[in-house]
Amino acid sequence: MSKSSTKETTMMYALQTMEFGKAQDVLQYNQVPKPKIKQSQPTDVLIQVKAAGVNPVEAKFRMGNVPTSSIIIKTPAIFGTDYAGIVVDKGDKVTDIEIGDEVYGSLWTPWGPNGTYAEYIIAKQGYDSIVKKPENISFEEAAATGIAATTAYQGIIVDGRLPTSGPKKILVIGASGGVGSYGVQIAKLSGAEVVGICSGRNANFVRSLGADRIVDYTVDGSIDTLAKEEKGTFDLILDCIGGDYYYNKLIYILKKRGVYSSTVGPEEHVGANRVDIYSGANMAFKTLSHKLFGPRNYSLVLKYPWLRFANDLRPFLANGSVKSIVLHENIVDLKNGADAHLKIESQRTIGKIVLRI
Repeated sequence: MSKSSTKETTMMYALQTMEFGKAQDVLQYNQVPKPKIKQSQPTDVLIQVKAAGVNPVEAKFRMGNVPTSSIIIKTPAIFGTDYAGIVVDKGDKVTDIEIGDEVYGSLWTPWGPNGTYAEYIIAKQGYDSIVKKPENISFEEAAATGIAATTAYQGIIVDGRLPTSGPKKILVIGASGGVGSYGVQIAKLSGAEVVGICSGRNANFVRSLGADRIVDYTVDGSIDTLAKEEKGTFDLILDCIGGDYYYNKLIYILKKRGVYSSTVGPEEHVGANRVDIYSGANMAFKTLSHKLFGPRNYSLVLKYPWLRFANDLRPFLANGSVKSIVLHENIVDLKNGADAHLKIESQRTIGKIVLRI
């Protein structure tokens, strides 16, 4: 086991979920034991966290809206999946990573005693993603990538089945949000014509990401017009909102071999309200029906491809062709983490929300 040169401390600060409930009631900024490298875990990496991304799934589990929350999560817990920080110690079998390296990535699970809403975390090489941070991006920008960027990448590049030649056309629903903002950029990198659905107030922002055209969903009849006038012209729809509305309205704007790739599934903002047995079964039934009997190909992006896709995305972050959208007002100090959860639950933020640590 290597030793860092930093002064040894045994405690750290973390944002703990004390029980399930509303963010302002259950999230507390507390001192907790600092994790450390154990000889029995030679692939562990101890990272001083500088920033942590906040994702909708974390707020949903914190609220207890998912039936398995109380079964798989023991409170008090530290949530958080995405991180960026500095390596301060490592196990004997860790390769290609040195103490002092600036890194970013995602942990396998968004909860437990070792979440990223903390000053230090343990990441396991070969299990969690640990990627060297490009020098040209900040810790906040690096921490924002994680789930959002890799989900968009999988939904478009991996599951999208885009044609290898000729013109391509991609629609991104929810184009100004955390996943959607990456989706627009990645869609543009694929060489496609990109259409984004967002509100009119976010239109210029989505255009700045690379969208060729905007459909303002707040304008009466705009979605019906899109469905009527562009039937059979799109290769891929990346749906970052979910639910039946857009699927039922827009499925036929896809070409016959086109793909409807949903990052949420057939329940809009799934988990925003409590997911009971009925709603869970209904979601599973609809997903299976879309896959087996739907008029076009359907993909639900639920895999956790941190290891592969985090590395695949790094060159684009390094050369600036994909940027993390982190507005100043969406950077929240760790001790005020409840405010970050309230922001993400509003479902009205632009880009990503990040905790500064």
